[in-house]
Amino acid sequence: MPRFQLVYRQDGEDDRSEYRFNNEAGEPHIDGRPVVDGERYIIRGVEWFVHSEDSGDFQLHRKNSGNLPRFICTPVVQPTSE
Repeated sequence: MPRFQLVYRQDGEDDRSEYRFNNEAGEPHIDGRPVVDGERYIIRGVEWFVHSEDSGDFQLHRKNSGNLPRFICTPVVQPTSE
């Protein structure tokens, strides 16, 4: 089963990454939800924006590239109270 990579990127910190396996249909999922470019996901209790590294269609990327699909995760900025 093919894998994909999540790269966690936060200001002032080194990138962290993890590898996950696609679901049975070959699509990347995070906690049962399909990965959609620009969507928010809660991963280990933290809310993240998730963007495809190539910002393209996942299936097209898999077909045309031998590279492991990567998704960049950036934290959702919580509004500050005044």
